[in-house]
Amino acid sequence: MAFKKNSAGQWVPELPEYQLGEAFGAGVWNIGPGGGRFAPAMRPVLSLEETLAHLKTSGLTHVEFHDTEAEPADAEKIMTAVNNAGLKVSMCTANLFKRGPEFANGNFGSEVEHSRKESVRRTQEYIRTGIEIFNAGVYVYWNSSNGFGGPLMVNYKDMFQRTADGLNEVVAWMLKEYGPERALPIAIEPKPNEPVSWGVPADCGEALAIIGLMEPEYQPFVGTNLETCHSLMAGKRYAAELGLAAAAGKVFYVHLNGGTGLKFDEDLAFGDNDFGVAVETVYTLQEVGYNGVVAIDVQPLNTDTPDQQAASLGRSIRNFKRAQQICTERIDAAKLQALRSTANRAELSEYFVSIVSGK
Repeated sequence: MAFKKNSAGQWVPELPEYQLGEAFGAGVWNIGPGGGRFAPAMRPVLSLEETLAHLKTSGLTHVEFHDTEAEPADAEKIMTAVNNAGLKVSMCTANLFKRGPEFANGNFGSEVEHSRKESVRRTQEYIRTGIEIFNAGVYVYWNSSNGFGGPLMVNYKDMFQRTADGLNEVVAWMLKEYGPERALPIAIEPKPNEPVSWGVPADCGEALAIIGLMEPEYQPFVGTNLETCHSLMAGKRYAAELGLAAAAGKVFYVHLNGGTGLKFDEDLAFGDNDFGVAVETVYTLQEVGYNGVVAIDVQPLNTDTPDQQAASLGRSIRNFKRAQQICTERIDAAKLQALRSTANRAELSEYFVSIVSGK
C-alpha cells in the first residue's frame, strides 16, 4: 500500500504484485451458516480461527474484512489470528449499508447530511485501521446503499457530485494524515441494484465518471474493484468492463464470482455456471496485465454441508486455474489477433468454442 510518482510525475499506486493465479483472497463473510428469507441455516457458525483455517486450506493466501467482522478496537487481536493462520489482509471496507439506521438513506451521495458525514467518518476510521494495523493492499468502497429507490427521490445531478465529494473528503484526509507514500488505494465497487433499486455507481462507466468528477489532485488515488456478478446484473460483459477500467488505468482490485442472469447477486462459484466467462475473464486479466490478488466473492450453496463451508471458494480457485491452463495451452495470441483484425466473427466464434471445449 503506497503511491509513487511515475516518469510523467503522476501519482500511481504501488499495488502488491504477484504472478497471476499465485495469490487469492476472500472475505470472512464467504464462509457461513447460510439461511435467509427463503432458506434455513445449514451449517454451524465458525470462530474466526476456524474460518481462517478453512480459507487457508482452500488455497487462499489473503483475507478481507468489513468493519462489522473486524471492529477497529479488535483489529490488533484479529491481525494476530490472521498472521497465525499464515494469511495476509488484501482488502478492508467499512460497512455503509447495514451498520446503522443512517445508512438506510444512502451514504456518500445521500440527501441526508448526517448519513453523508457518518459515511465519511466510518470510511476514514477503517482506512486508518487498514493502514496502521492490517497493512491492507486496498480499501474498497462498495456503493451498497448509495443510490435511490424511486422517481425524484434524489436530485440526480447532485447525488453523483456528492458521491465524488465524499471521496474527495476521504482522500484529502488520508493524504494529510499519511501522505501519498502510505496512502491506501481506494477501489470503487459498482453495483446496479440491491440493496437499493438503482445503485450509484451502477457499473464501471459510472464509477469512472464519478472519479472524473473528483478534484484532479485526488483522482489518482481512486480506482475500481469490478465484480463479475455485478456486471452481469447490469447486463454488461465482465471482461469488457475490465478492459474499460484498464484503459483508464483503474484496475485496482477484482472480485470474481458468477450468476445466472439479470437477477440478483447470487455469488455463485467462479466458473460454475458459465465456464466460457471464466476463460474470457482470465485471458482478459492476462491481456490487461493484472498482477494483483485475485479475490473471490462467493457464498456456500444452500445445500452445502458443514464440511463444505469453503467448497465454493476452493472450486472457484480450481476453476480459475483450469481456465488459466486453457488460456496458456489453447490460445494462440497471434492467431486470435489476426482473426480480430479482420473482424472474422464466424471464425472468432468457432475458435472460442474450440478453446473452451478442447475440440
